[in-house]
Amino acid sequence: MATLQIFYFDGTSFAQANSVYDDPALTTLAADGFYSNEIITRQQLNGVLLNAQPCASCAVDCGSGINASFSDPGFFDANVNLANSTGATVIYAYMTSSIPDGIIANYNNVNYNRLTAKNNHNGVTLVEGNNVQVDYAGINNQGTNLPTYVGNQDADLLANSPYSNIDEYSYSNATNNYVATGQTRSITVSSTQIGFATDASTIPSPVFTMVVPKTEVSVTNINVQIFAPDTGTAFDWEILCPVALPSFQGSNLQLTDACAANAATYYFVRNATGINPPFTKDTNTTPEVGNFVFTQPDGSVYLNDTNSLKYVIVNGTTALGIRNGVVVSIASCSGSPSLTSFLASPSQTFNQICGPGAVPAQPNVAYFHSGSAAYPIAGDTVYTTNAGTTALAAGLYFTFGGGGSNTYFEITGNQGLVTNVTSCIPS
Repeated sequence: MATLQIFYFDGTSFAQANSVYDDPALTTLAADGFYSNEIITRQQLNGVLLNAQPCASCAVDCGSGINASFSDPGFFDANVNLANSTGATVIYAYMTSSIPDGIIANYNNVNYNRLTAKNNHNGVTLVEGNNVQVDYAGINNQGTNLPTYVGNQDADLLANSPYSNIDEYSYSNATNNYVATGQTRSITVSSTQIGFATDASTIPSPVFTMVVPKTEVSVTNINVQIFAPDTGTAFDWEILCPVALPSFQGSNLQLTDACAANAATYYFVRNATGINPPFTKDTNTTPEVGNFVFTQPDGSVYLNDTNSLKYVIVNGTTALGIRNGVVVSIASCSGSPSLTSFLASPSQTFNQICGPGAVPAQPNVAYFHSGSAAYPIAGDTVYTTNAGTTALAAGLYFTFGGGGSNTYFEITGNQGLVTNVTSCIPS
């Protein structure tokens, strides 16, 4: 285990020092080993410090909110401990009202730099540096391993690029602040790295949302970097611990907005509002315009990550227009879904259907299901109307009987999904 002790180094900063010493006169070299200032770690070997590495053990815990305000430009680096769980890691970032900043996250040697915002495509317009609207910030920045600049629109960010002699900072748990490392770097900003909210947007500087899938139990560290080459930067960001994203039921992905029954499970990430962490997270149970949507609960696969607009119909009534993994429109679906009618009982208890001397209510109520068989099977969705507008409530429903086995299907949840079809022999 590491111990705290006072050491001394030559040079103006630990990052640029040549050696670590035991005494302030710098006459006695410290023992070979690893040394850290809670920002970086360096190994001393044969009395010489080797290259600096991020201090993994000094990482901020997930669930934390971080804010910063600096009069001078800077590059800001922070390591975050995501612990041993897996799921979607959600990062919310607010770049204040006027100065845009870049953000990128690295997990397991993969960089993530795509962001959306609340009401993106619904009052908030995201544009690249050439002022062309994009579905999400960073859409043409994928695969570059470069930060995406978000916040309020600012033409000077691109016009003043490149930037030189930008001071570097690393986040320190000891001070709960970013601390200068003594190193500098140059920063170049390109048009495709930009995803501003326009000045004309309802919220010209919204909270931006990023999703990083944590897929490995043993890889616990994520690195978050903020690039702030403009003078007078201030930013706030919050990182949540990895969990499964909220799910919703919808039709298979389709080319038109024609009504269709639920047939698949999808996932989405909620957006947020506010100016300081913890931000106020939305509570919607189905996607809103501006939400990222996924096929996996850890956010590893975006739904319809293409430039072609396609649709998912929710509960047979609502058409989500999805493009590049973002909900860009919501409207009523057109036409009626193709559903199969059948008869079943009202909802009953297990003992009414299968218990001793059971006399189940007769199957004389008309329902409609999304499958092609005469009766629903597990995975089908059942509705009370042939338009698919109302999902059948949770319960057990008897489908036929008399002389042989009694068969019933089970609905769980509030989306009409059949989870079980079972037969029983009445006593």
